[in-house]
Amino acid sequence: MCSKSVKGVWVILLMLAMTVMLGATATVLAEDNSEAQSLDEMVVTATRSSERKLDVPVITEVITREKIEMSGTTHLGDLLAKYVTGHYQKYNGLLSPVGLRGFQTEAHGDDVKGYVLILVDGHRVGTGNAAKINLDRIERVEVTKGPASALYGSAAIGGVVNLITKKGEGDLQGTVSAEYGSFNYVKGQVSTQAEINEKVRFHLTASNEDIDDYKDPEFGQVYNTAEHKKNIGGNITYAFNDNHELRLGGNFGDLTGEYPSWENGTYSNYDEDYGAHYDKSHGYADLEYNGSFLGGKLAWRGLGYYLWDRNHWYWGATDADADQTKYTDKTLGTDQQFTYRLASWNKFLFGFNLEKLEKESEAISNNLPALPYTPSMEYTSKALFVQDSMDLLNNRINIIAAGRYDNFELTTKKPATGQLLNINERTEEFSHFSPKLGIGVKFLDELLRVRANLGEGFKSPSADQLSAMYENMNGQRYLGNPDLNPETSMTYDLGLDLFHDYFTVNVGYFHTDYRDKIIQTTTAYNGQNWITWKNSGDAEIAGFDINLNWAVGRTFGWTCGLNLWANTTFNTKCEDKETGEDLLWVSDYEIKSGIDFSYDGFSTQFTYTLVGPQMIYNYDSYPYRTEKKEEFSFCDLTMRYRFLDSWEASLAVLNIFNDTVEWVRGYPMAERNFRLGLSYTF
Repeated sequence: MCSKSVKGVWVILLMLAMTVMLGATATVLAEDNSEAQSLDEMVVTATRSSERKLDVPVITEVITREKIEMSGTTHLGDLLAKYVTGHYQKYNGLLSPVGLRGFQTEAHGDDVKGYVLILVDGHRVGTGNAAKINLDRIERVEVTKGPASALYGSAAIGGVVNLITKKGEGDLQGTVSAEYGSFNYVKGQVSTQAEINEKVRFHLTASNEDIDDYKDPEFGQVYNTAEHKKNIGGNITYAFNDNHELRLGGNFGDLTGEYPSWENGTYSNYDEDYGAHYDKSHGYADLEYNGSFLGGKLAWRGLGYYLWDRNHWYWGATDADADQTKYTDKTLGTDQQFTYRLASWNKFLFGFNLEKLEKESEAISNNLPALPYTPSMEYTSKALFVQDSMDLLNNRINIIAAGRYDNFELTTKKPATGQLLNINERTEEFSHFSPKLGIGVKFLDELLRVRANLGEGFKSPSADQLSAMYENMNGQRYLGNPDLNPETSMTYDLGLDLFHDYFTVNVGYFHTDYRDKIIQTTTAYNGQNWITWKNSGDAEIAGFDINLNWAVGRTFGWTCGLNLWANTTFNTKCEDKETGEDLLWVSDYEIKSGIDFSYDGFSTQFTYTLVGPQMIYNYDSYPYRTEKKEEFSFCDLTMRYRFLDSWEASLAVLNIFNDTVEWVRGYPMAERNFRLGLSYTF
């Protein structure tokens, strides 16, 4: 019986065979449709300003719009799971935290509690749940791994995912599309975009998406997994002149669905009559100004934004609506950034960020207002950041040095419903400074680069961890610890990059020392036992990232686009320093790979994903125990064909070989399934 790893070898050999066959086909095609790799590609996330990818010492992984369309995915979580290495957890019920370098987002609300930061157009998106983020408006996704707190503050220990939205281009046009697939999947979408004149451009889109209960390869029908999504959003940009521009944007998603449950708590059959459901709607609005002064030497980017995130569970045993818990996060923030070019080789960036997040908690029990599990909270943060970028020796040496000072005021407040006993609404304050230094040195006319980075990341304690004092409906008493330090990491990485028109290779080693992890404990206070928090334990995370992209068609002069690519991470160490035990939920290795082919309006992508073993908690009985979760893999095939100038047909066959795909133990995903789409642009 073949192991998953042996199967992976066969899949890779299949991909190579497909390359040879497609290459042979390409020799008889007459039209040149080769896909060039741009060595002048611009990225923005790693330095907060638009720079050539080759000039930024921090590796930025880019998922283009073409890859988004070819992915066959509908939300950010599944997109990252297909293309980016870093542990991903996918549960039923529209819940998907994403991970980078051993750290994850927080997906139940409170993205400030996470360790990976998700941005949209440069500001916090307001959730750590990647399943909430629709891809219809996303032009590209930029991912930087490693600490980015020097520019983005708390929660950027593992890295940053930045969603860059469509702004509108070209002549006025509209697109109507429809998709149908397995499990009664139906999606309808309308969008329009245009550059009306030199001053105004826009992009607007709206979609409705529904899917019924799915089936998995082992247990068959997974009852109560239906999802319903409505999204609407867009951008409108007005240019006063060549030097001043204003953009208004935003998105709202009405996201509802159901939760499955195992019968009798065993992994044997799903409970058809389980009635729990949820509302995980999400939205944001932003206003962005970009201005140029002093003959282009000074640039000002000003952002104001409002974020809204709901996590509402209906979980009553006999009547789901009888028992409810709801948390609503509202954030008002501004981010002001100034860039001054001191010399042709030296650019200085500075700015500030102000945010206020209010978390309102409420509950219903037996159809009456009741205490939620946690109180309401308030976060107020103020930050100053600076960065100096230097391009020396005719741009052969690129250096960035950055630092950020953050100040937080965290308050625990009374919930909107119920009366917490012994609650003391108090505020605690702390500050933190995060530095970063990076250098890249290019050789052989930019063919080869050596790079090194050193930086610190941190995560703020949450309001309840720092300032709580209350007793909840279960009689549990919680007491915040005002002496908590933020969790921090110090990471260095070393890398070697090879850039060519035909191929790119990135090889890097990273090492992270993770300090002051915050854990829950108990303490005696006023003669009673209270649940509290403390800093305890350090960890070490190290490994290799290897990214390859080979433009096969260009290499051999074939008249088509043919690319092979693979993104791989090997974690050589991921353990608690005190116990020597492996950290939980971090895979030993991951491979995300694929082959892309395009010619004369037709394009196809075959992908192979392998996720290695990891240590997890087994929650079957208390006390919980750790165990190893074995590796798994799966393959997808997608196709698109443009015809008659205005039409496009698409086909996605997901999990082709009907593998058991289980990102989280006890949550097997869908069996082999398909999606067929058709769109018309006018």
